[in-house]
Order: sequence, then structure tokens, then C-alpha cells
Amino acid sequence: MKMIFEGTLTPTDNRRSIPFTMDVPAGMTQFHLYFEYSPIHTEGQPYPQQISFAIHDPNGVRGEWSRPTVDGLHITAASATPGTLLGAITPGMWTVFLLSHRIQPSIPVTYRITVEWSDEPISDSPADFIAGTTADRGAGWYRGDLHGHTIHSDGSWDIPEFVEYMRGHGLDFVTLSDHNTISGLAQHRSLAENGFVAIGGTELSTFLGHALALGIQEYFDWRVGTDHELTMPELAQRILDAGRLFVIAHPMAVGDPECCGCHWEHLDMMPGNAPAVEIWNGWWSDYNEQGVQLYYRWLNEGHRLVATSGTDIHERPPANAQGRAATNVVYAEHFSEEGILTALKHGHSYISAGPELVLEAVAQSSAKAMMGDSLPAEAATIMVRWKDAHPGSIVRLIADGVVHESHSVEAMGEARWMLDAGQAQWINAELRDADGSMWAVTNPIFFGERA
Repeated sequence: MKMIFEGTLTPTDNRRSIPFTMDVPAGMTQFHLYFEYSPIHTEGQPYPQQISFAIHDPNGVRGEWSRPTVDGLHITAASATPGTLLGAITPGMWTVFLLSHRIQPSIPVTYRITVEWSDEPISDSPADFIAGTTADRGAGWYRGDLHGHTIHSDGSWDIPEFVEYMRGHGLDFVTLSDHNTISGLAQHRSLAENGFVAIGGTELSTFLGHALALGIQEYFDWRVGTDHELTMPELAQRILDAGRLFVIAHPMAVGDPECCGCHWEHLDMMPGNAPAVEIWNGWWSDYNEQGVQLYYRWLNEGHRLVATSGTDIHERPPANAQGRAATNVVYAEHFSEEGILTALKHGHSYISAGPELVLEAVAQSSAKAMMGDSLPAEAATIMVRWKDAHPGSIVRLIADGVVHESHSVEAMGEARWMLDAGQAQWINAELRDADGSMWAVTNPIFFGERA
């Protein structure tokens, strides 16, 4: 059984989710999708066309094909192309969504979608991934990455190599966050063991911005905007209501056409009901500095947001790679996925490319706070501790987005400052080079009741 869909795309089709529906009869055991288009790269344009596919069966989302290849997409009860879920071919209405992220100008792009079903028996057995277990080491500081990709979306390595690389860099926890799919989470969680927590996630990569959904085990359909009734705040609320963590990803990254949908453009969510924002994505860069300043602005508007980081890694970096990424250093009561995510939700963490940086405060009433906590709106003693700072580093105490104190520091030390009642709504600490480049930044401590 075969169906063919043909058409053309122009730049007016950018940021579209185009559905192709088909009624699949009972008894089918295999689903195959092949895609051809031309030109792949329009002559004279700096970037190729960017097209992907989402697959839905009568029961919901079956996954996303981020990088269509000539080999096609295949789903059976025993196996599936990375990005999609294996399983029985459910009879009924299936929908293939062509996702046109970037169509370059000049000449139209012609395409041909071929969908085939087969009732040939399946003899293979599916891979059986059993979730690994991690002994709880109790309360303590744990370091990890919340943002990474594999062949299940647009990464170049499989999950075992991804995890091996992260563990080789001494991380205690890692989130798999492939674009718009959960197809790799079972294998990822199977690699958890003593000393390593494997956290489930996905990067909800919409046409107007990307966000991380952390701690998930289920699909959340990301397709929000003009073609769909669901708004981004509504999608975020679904994730939050499920007990997961929603994080606006790299909000100030370069956007279309260089990085489709990477710049945050959801004007109804600035930051809206988002509880967290990724302020350091990949290597430290100008757009991360802009992300920090956007974060400070949102804090000044009264949003008590958690700051996170993510390497956004897609492959093993070359040996001569230049730059530095940061990890999340989290104080969790329990060494588990739930314990780490609970700590992140409370902002009990800092972001670092190596050095330690801890912020604490004691109010005049003797109430104590660590990063992410709140204190009464009264005078307080502020304490900042650091370790492994580089020569010439500067510690800055930030109050309501403005440098309150700034000192050159030794490799290890601590500082104390007094803050008068009403002097700030929030404070945090930064560790920077003499040239202003960031090495570590804490989550804030807040003063007063939440507005």
C-alpha cells in the first residue's frame, strides 16, 4: 500500500506545519516514509533548506524525524528510526506533518513524500531497556548538564557515547534533551548507575523559540502558534502541571535563518509562566551575556526565575576546540532525578565553567538563605565563597541587576557585605575575568514577599 504527496515550498511557507493524512487499514505491520526535495541548497544562499517531519498515529505522537535521509523513516513493532517510537502500526488515521523551518528564497523547492505500509510479518525482537538504579548519596553538591542531543534528533553520536563522554568529564547527572522526541529516553535511563543519574527530557523546538521540558517520560506536542490553537504558556502549564520543569532555552541566541527558532520570540511569554531560563548555552558568548542581562531584567520585573545552563552538545568536540561551557552545580537533598529537579526548581544551584561560587545571606532577624531562597525585607549580611578562581578574577555582588560590590580575588576566599533593608529586591554573585567574561554565576536570593 502506497501514497504519494507532491508540492512546492517557497519562503512564505517558513514556520509551517503542513499535515498529510492517511487512513491506515488493520493488519499493517510496517510504516515507511521517504522524502525527496530539490534544491537541497539554493545556489547563492548561505544556508540549506531545513525541513523535518512529525509523525502522529491515532493514539498521538509517534516522534519526529529531525534529519530526513534517503534511507527513509521506518517504524515497526520491533524497531524504529531514531526520533520515533517503535510499536504496533495502529489502524486508523495517521498524520505526517511536514515542518518547513527554513526555505531559502530564489526558486521554489519541489518535494515528494512517499508513504508505504506493509503487512509482512516482523521477526525481530525489540530492544529491552531496563531503567538503571542509582544509590542515593544523600544531601550534597552535584554537578551536571541539562541540555544535550544525540542521533535521536540532530546529534552525531548515539546515547552510550554521549553518556560516556559526560561521565568522562566528571558529571553526576545528565539530561538527554533531543528535539521534540522522547525516543531515546528509555535507553538513556537504562545507563543510570551508582554515581550517575540519567534525567529524561526533551527540547521543545518551536518556530518561535526553544524550551526544555525536564524530568519527562511522556510526549508533549510542541506545535504551537498560528497553525494550532495551543499557546506556549498553555504548553508550559501542561508541563508544569505534570510536575516537570520548564526552561526557556537560549533566549538571546541567533535566530532565523542561521538557527531556526533558536531566538525566543514568544511575545506572550516574556517570561510569562516560565519558572526558569537557560542563561548560559554552549560556550560563553555575546548572546549568553545578553541572556544574563535579559534574565536580570525579568528579575527586576518581579519574576522569580531560576537560572540554568546547558552545553547543548551534539557531538564529541574536537581536541583543539576553543571555548568553555558551564554546568549546573546543584545542592540536592537526594541524589536522584527527583532530588536534582526539586533542587533546580528551588534555585538551589549555581552555574560554573569550573570554579566554585556559593552565595548565602543572614537577615537581621537571623533567618538564613541560600541561592534560590527568600528572606524578609530587612537588613542582611551577604556572604560569597569561591574556590579555584583564575588569576585576575573579579567577584561581583549584583543587586537588582547593578554591581553593588566588586573585588579582585585570589584563587580561594570569601567576602562579606552588609545590605540595608529595602536596598534590593534580589541579589546574586558573579565570578568574571578581568575582561568581564563570565566563569560562574549564582542563582539569586530574594527579599520580601513574592508579588
